[in-house]
Amino acid sequence: MYKLLLFLFCILTFATFGQTNRFDIGAEGGFSVASLRGNDFIDKYHSTKTGYSGGLFFQYNFRKIISMRTGMYYERKGSSFEFWTVNEVGENIGVIQGYQNFDYLTVPLLLRATFGKKLTCFINTGPYIGFLLKETEHTDAVQTVPETNANGTEFFNRTEVGLSAGIGLSYILKQKFSFSFEVRDNLGLTNTSKQSATGNGPVKTNALNFLFGFGYKFGDVNSLREKK
Repeated sequence: MYKLLLFLFCILTFATFGQTNRFDIGAEGGFSVASLRGNDFIDKYHSTKTGYSGGLFFQYNFRKIISMRTGMYYERKGSSFEFWTVNEVGENIGVIQGYQNFDYLTVPLLLRATFGKKLTCFINTGPYIGFLLKETEHTDAVQTVPETNANGTEFFNRTEVGLSAGIGLSYILKQKFSFSFEVRDNLGLTNTSKQSATGNGPVKTNALNFLFGFGYKFGDVNSLREKK
């Protein structure tokens, strides 16, 4: 809780000085292609799944092309898997589809470079820290086998550190509003699992996010451009 209060305090501080600091605030979100990696079992039996990400962003613009960007995002990562199931006499009765979901609160710190004026192109990269909210597994029903749902949060580390990198386009409307689209990859670098995986390999996350954003610019945009 104290981390959330500190984060909110920083937001209010930035907003207070937004008129002189050329500050952007907004929201962005979209869908993602999520996967797990790190050990032979996952590499062989797990596949990608559709996830999503969404949240608020806060950006400080320096006088040149460089900006610092952070935010707070709700992000679903994980993977999908399939396995055959049999009945009481050992006969195959179908393939069960399953999903492993990791729900994170993710906070990135990105260094961004922007090129252009009204229609801009940008690239950004930097570290992020993720706070695991919960881990769940779901399997679909097939014939006489019912669907299952399990919560395995206790078997995973509550924090994750990774690297973000993205590229996108932004359109500035009436010098105050911006609309953006970004493709951003969040690559987990730390082991999420507390338990030993197959071959003592780790369990690491990855999510390729497709983000649509809307932002509002504080301060005088024209004066900022004149100084560039």
